[in-house]
Amino acid sequence: MSALSLRSVSHGFSPQEWLFKDLHFELAHGEHVAIQGTSGSGKSTLLNIMAGLEVPAQGEVLWAGQSTALWSAEQRRRCRQSEMGFVFQAFHLLPHLSALQNVMVPCLLGGQSGAEAALAARELLSQLGLNKRLDAHAHSLSGGEQQRVALARALVHQPKVVFADEPTGNLDTTTARSTLALLIELSLARRTSLVMVTHGDEAARSMGRCLRLTQQGLV
Repeated sequence: MSALSLRSVSHGFSPQEWLFKDLHFELAHGEHVAIQGTSGSGKSTLLNIMAGLEVPAQGEVLWAGQSTALWSAEQRRRCRQSEMGFVFQAFHLLPHLSALQNVMVPCLLGGQSGAEAALAARELLSQLGLNKRLDAHAHSLSGGEQQRVALARALVHQPKVVFADEPTGNLDTTTARSTLALLIELSLARRTSLVMVTHGDEAARSMGRCLRLTQQGLV
């Protein structure tokens, strides 16, 4: 059974103006997939549909074989909190929290105790070379450090799938390469599936499979 499936998914501004139409997609457990496409092709919208943040105009999204259309708002929320991780181009760290506290958030939302959440966050941040920056707030971290904190936050609760939307778009070339390598390495170690939207050919080639989004679907 696939971790995620899209069946005949179409979405757009109107039936006369589709972003993409009749799209089919299967994501295997532990698979890493890059999605590319021109600006305005709907890549971020597609990622949001996969994650249940948007509802497609037509078609069906299945999570572990279950249609998400049948889920309640509470079921969607629980799934996003426990089984999904998110990395964005903008880091979206909570400015009033430390690096450690930012990474603890998904664990706390999932019901772990403060001690358990702190232990998991501390271990992952140490793996990412941030053991001396645990108490630093976002404004005092470099862009690369902020994105590593964001990676840790996306992975700390052991999600089944991480969705990454241009995760290195705000970083310089050297930092982007090292950050992406860390994301891939950690995802592989945890057998976490990874779906990444990117404009970068080099970033796309680092993934196991690369697809291009067009109006006719993913090719």
